[in-house]
Amino acid sequence: MASNRKDSKREKNITKDELFISSHLMMILTYTLFAAILIVETFVMGWEKWAALLVFAGVVTAWYIHFFGIGDDILRLWICSVLMMATFFFYGTHETSTFDLAVVICVVMFLYTMTGIHSLVTLCQVTYYLTLAYELYNLYTGGTVFDALLVSRTLLHIAVVTMAAWIARTIIDKWQEVLDRSRGEVSALAESAERLNDFIANVSHEIRTPINAILGICNMCLNDETDVERRSNLISIERAGKRIGEQISDILDYSEIDRNDLANNSEDFMLSSVLNDLVNELSPYLKSELELVIDVDASIPSVMSTDVAKLKKILWHLVTNGLKFTNEGGIYVHISSIPHDYGINLHIEIKDTGIGMDEKQLEKIYFDFYRADTGRARTTGGLGLGMIIVHGFVRSLGGFMKVDSMIGEGTTVRVSIPCRVVDSEGCMSVRDRDNISLGAYLHFEKYSNPHVREFYDTMVRNIVTGLKVTMHRVDNTDSLRALTDSKRLTHLFAGPEEYYSASDLMEELAGSIIVTVVANPGEVKLPEGSKVRIMAKPFYCFPVVGVLNSRPEDGVAAEGVVSFPGARVLIVDDEPMNLIVSAQMLRRYGMAVTTCESGAAAIDLCRANDYDVILMDHMMPIMDGVEAMKRIRSDQTRGKVQVPIIAFTANAVSSAKEMFRQAGFDGFVGKPVDSVELERVLRRVLPASLVVMTEAEKAVNVEDAPKEKTIIQRLSSIGVDTRRGLYYCQNDPAFYETLLAQYAKESADKKRIMESSLSKDDLPAYAIQVHSIKSTSKMIGAMDLSETARGLETAAKSQDRDYIDHNHEAMLAMYDRVLDVIKEMAGNTVDAEGEPEPGDEDEIIEFDPLQDEPEGGSV
Repeated sequence: MASNRKDSKREKNITKDELFISSHLMMILTYTLFAAILIVETFVMGWEKWAALLVFAGVVTAWYIHFFGIGDDILRLWICSVLMMATFFFYGTHETSTFDLAVVICVVMFLYTMTGIHSLVTLCQVTYYLTLAYELYNLYTGGTVFDALLVSRTLLHIAVVTMAAWIARTIIDKWQEVLDRSRGEVSALAESAERLNDFIANVSHEIRTPINAILGICNMCLNDETDVERRSNLISIERAGKRIGEQISDILDYSEIDRNDLANNSEDFMLSSVLNDLVNELSPYLKSELELVIDVDASIPSVMSTDVAKLKKILWHLVTNGLKFTNEGGIYVHISSIPHDYGINLHIEIKDTGIGMDEKQLEKIYFDFYRADTGRARTTGGLGLGMIIVHGFVRSLGGFMKVDSMIGEGTTVRVSIPCRVVDSEGCMSVRDRDNISLGAYLHFEKYSNPHVREFYDTMVRNIVTGLKVTMHRVDNTDSLRALTDSKRLTHLFAGPEEYYSASDLMEELAGSIIVTVVANPGEVKLPEGSKVRIMAKPFYCFPVVGVLNSRPEDGVAAEGVVSFPGARVLIVDDEPMNLIVSAQMLRRYGMAVTTCESGAAAIDLCRANDYDVILMDHMMPIMDGVEAMKRIRSDQTRGKVQVPIIAFTANAVSSAKEMFRQAGFDGFVGKPVDSVELERVLRRVLPASLVVMTEAEKAVNVEDAPKEKTIIQRLSSIGVDTRRGLYYCQNDPAFYETLLAQYAKESADKKRIMESSLSKDDLPAYAIQVHSIKSTSKMIGAMDLSETARGLETAAKSQDRDYIDHNHEAMLAMYDRVLDVIKEMAGNTVDAEGEPEPGDEDEIIEFDPLQDEPEGGSV
């Protein structure tokens, strides 16, 4: 049915104007051929040669008005027809052409049926009669005898032309009847398709409401269920519900594409954040037997602008499509850029080693609901909308895509999307490049599929060349020992098998260099007290850059535990979430923390108070960090003691440190914060009297801390991504618990304001609260709740009260489920109503993690 609807739309697009254009071109070609023959005959027969020049000029005129579009289609067609009839008249004025006229004019009249215009057929008919009459007059005045044969031939030709004109008009009438009937049918089909699209969209919205309720109730049951078998069944229900939710989202996307109702919402983005989100979302779909390799060119601009939601869905569908149809080998994602006047074309190439497609299947991949048959249809699920959604989004963004595939050889999809460049500096770079000596114990020959080996070789080579670092790669233990004996390495990367083959050596090396094992979750178990790091697969550039920017000397903690008791620090950042994370981190060092959200506020605070160090964000509205720093410095030169100011920003490319130093900052700490790097900078800029070193106590293992373990496990059991939450807390469970307590303390006010706003139909106020829930929920890792709140926020902003009424209760159920676990595990920090206990005067600050996504690091 969808295919018929597409055909109907194509028929509808064949308008009368397009037919005019086609018929005009046909007339010009016929006229040109006729004129060329006539010009040759003029010279052969010795006719008037000046007339040949006029015929040639007429042909040139016809082509000129056609190419330059002079006048409308009908006018051009009439001009061409008049010129052709004038040429025909010249041809017919010669005695040898008298009885050829009928054949020529009949051919021309039948060609004119293409135009659908009666009057053009009449023009041909009248021209023939006038030409014949003129020629008969010449014959009569020339003394020709009009015998019975001449008269009968003349009458026969007149009858033939008259009959041909009648037939041509009849054809036009019948053609018009068929076309009018077809237009009516097309219009009815289009109207039916529109109603069907509206029905699909409404049904999808209606299904989404009970699905959200099912997911909410399922999570509540999971929270209370202890029976292993029943928990397994509930988890299966939850996964099925999420899959239905994804399919509903695909249906809505398809509906918008089919109705040509897509709207682009461009926003600035960093590719590192997009890929970090993609990897996290793909984690449930990744198969241990498949390798996902992501290769990103270092020259891609660090900040670009396009519709990020569509870009994410394009990547999502292409990668999941590759995973779906690949049983052995892997998927290779290569992202690069090509500069243009308007910015860049973001080029995405995705290869898989799957079953591939033949030419017939390739021709159908853009058909609605198409899935390659036989093996694919039996072994894979899905609605068959992935490629049509990708194609629609790519076209909407002004890009293009190409698909190449062969049976048994896999599929390659290439997508190019134009993006505006916001910051042209490369998306990744390393500091102290000359001091990095990178080792890699990676034995790619262990992969049986040659394409996977090629994927990894290409990715590693591109990382090394893009970052301009030196790498020494070995593939066996003896070579590794020889390498470490001959070279002074600063970093070493290894695979899980490679680690186990030389674990003693790597543990020894980890005491002096940064050793990182790239493995699937749970694939490697490190011994207690190990300094070896684990980097979760997929192995790709941004986490690698994060490791390389951790210099070997920074990775070795100072002997003992450092603190800065009594040090007064001012943190300046326009993002409340960053203030919370940074303040909690610095308070652990015994520092007295003051926070503010703008450069102007920082200037006022510095004029009224004394600080020992200032941490200043760079990108802030109205007044950026550089300007604020210079104004503070200006005040300090007028009698106040100069306070060290540290650039505290997510701009962590290699040139950033030098740029901030030249601007006047005393140091640089990147986000997300490396605590060892932060300690090193603070120890350098603070007075020695404020730096206290104490003997290190035995670190508490998180697995041995029953409370943290329990709350993390409980939250994980109800679907909270605690790994993401711990990331924002520098992987500090105690810090995470503090954020959870703050999250719970503010819940009662949020719910109260939401209910009040809905009762007053104050949707802007309601939008503010669900925006806050969206942001804070994402901060602690409650991604499903965050997405549900996002939908409600969008509905509130668009005044969609029906959507809010259908989904508000489901969101509250999810919210309460998370709060119940937090309150249960948080002891007496939060009372039963979500209010702070007396004496707790910590400020509750709103934050928005949407603006500070993890940039490339493993969450």
